[in-house]
Amino acid sequence: MGVVDEPIREEALRGALLGVALGDAVGLPYEKLSPRRALRLYPEPLRPRLVGRWALVSDDGEMALMTARALAASGGEPGRFERMLVRELKVWLATLPAGVGLATARACLKLWLGVSPARSGVFSAGSAPAIRGLVLGTALAGQSQRWQALCRVATRITHTDEKAFHGALVAAALAEWATLRHRQPLQGEEILQALSQLPSLEGSALHHLIRQVVESAARGESTEQFVHAQGWSRGVSGFVYHTLPVALHAWLAHPTSFAEALGAVIRSGGDTDTVGALLGGWMGSHLGENAFPEAWLAGLKDPLCSRKQIAALGAQVVSAVNKGIGVPARRPFYGLRLARNLLFLGVVLTHGFRRLLPPY
Repeated sequence: MGVVDEPIREEALRGALLGVALGDAVGLPYEKLSPRRALRLYPEPLRPRLVGRWALVSDDGEMALMTARALAASGGEPGRFERMLVRELKVWLATLPAGVGLATARACLKLWLGVSPARSGVFSAGSAPAIRGLVLGTALAGQSQRWQALCRVATRITHTDEKAFHGALVAAALAEWATLRHRQPLQGEEILQALSQLPSLEGSALHHLIRQVVESAARGESTEQFVHAQGWSRGVSGFVYHTLPVALHAWLAHPTSFAEALGAVIRSGGDTDTVGALLGGWMGSHLGENAFPEAWLAGLKDPLCSRKQIAALGAQVVSAVNKGIGVPARRPFYGLRLARNLLFLGVVLTHGFRRLLPPY
């Protein structure tokens, strides 16, 4: 693989973290709604709408930031990275995050009870490890052995199903490809080549699905058509073998317009925030923060996830992994995180009650 200059890697990582945050925040109000109901409740144009025009992140956005902080604090050394990520996850659970996946919550609780990271994982193939992998692949682009080792560490803490690990590897490999080909045209066949470095993926159901995605996008099919062809008429589930292919299809179908790509995700229904987070992370790695509408970026006023915080964290991570020396990354004050998450829970519940009302 090629070598990525530090400024490009820093720009790509900043874009990836912003993209995960925006995909998560904009997709969240539509989560688990049918495509028809989603567009009736929240007519286009698409924009952040959880609280006015503010973009507030949920568990996917926080997961990306925790991974980045653990990477900065460890310098990419696997043992220290594991300890730092465990610490991040334990503190995170104590801030009462809303919408956390069941498998991740159970694993974090086991960590609090003293279970070792080698045994804390739960048999699940959710998408949280893929979000972590996306961050690792961007930050360590061109160093596949390093990010593959860290993907294994980051996955087993919470998920033991090998499918979750495959998802993390694919998310990382695509993020690496996006960083190495920063701002170059997106080619579906090159996506398949990027995955050829993952021999464990060859012949798997996920590899087959990704090939179907590339072929579907090459035929000019929409993401919604691809979803229906797979039989996912009720929307995309949180299973990583569903979220990854749909995010990839939307990226291939709309390689230069995040708003259009995310609109395709919304119209596909289901786990829109996680699919949107994966999509945004890859597009940010590929195009930098210019991939995103400026009005959406201006609305990212989350006290846990602002543009200024992301820029500083991205620079810290790249410097730390280049030198192999950990640099403590500042976490938001615990009291602020707890208060923010309690208010956020109220916002989420308000949106939940709103769904009980017309239009249906």
